[in-house]
Amino acid sequence: MGQVSLRNNPLLAALLGTVVTGLGHFYLRRWLRALGWLGLTVAASVLFVPESTISALSSGTLTDPFSIPFSIVLISAASALDAYLIAKVRRQTERFQANNTVGSAGAEESPACPACGKPVDPDLGFCHWCTTEFNVVDVSKLERIDENQSN
Repeated sequence: MGQVSLRNNPLLAALLGTVVTGLGHFYLRRWLRALGWLGLTVAASVLFVPESTISALSSGTLTDPFSIPFSIVLISAASALDAYLIAKVRRQTERFQANNTVGSAGAEESPACPACGKPVDPDLGFCHWCTTEFNVVDVSKLERIDENQSN
């Protein structure tokens, strides 16, 4: 059974962005972007929400939910969508990097000691774990042998 990571989860980022504008971006650690969305929501509230709705909300009385302008709802939805897309791109990038590093790490690993199996530095000429000496092969000799066999 695979582990489910909540790191850069697109659905969680969108859900948090739906609950409070900018919260999905805070979850993704995109601080300035979160503050930008929150500031945009506050500016739209100040500019487009009627004074009667603000005073009713501050006094604690119920108001008509349709008195809140569509622009604020639209900004909140755009913020949630933006958080979702950012998280999705991050997750795809992480998967791509993980797949590439696994493939390249196998090719760049140091060789293993034939006696103990631990990684060794081939430049030393011996295993620093078990002190097994390696037979040093001169590449120029191999090239001369190949030339002689082809003639």
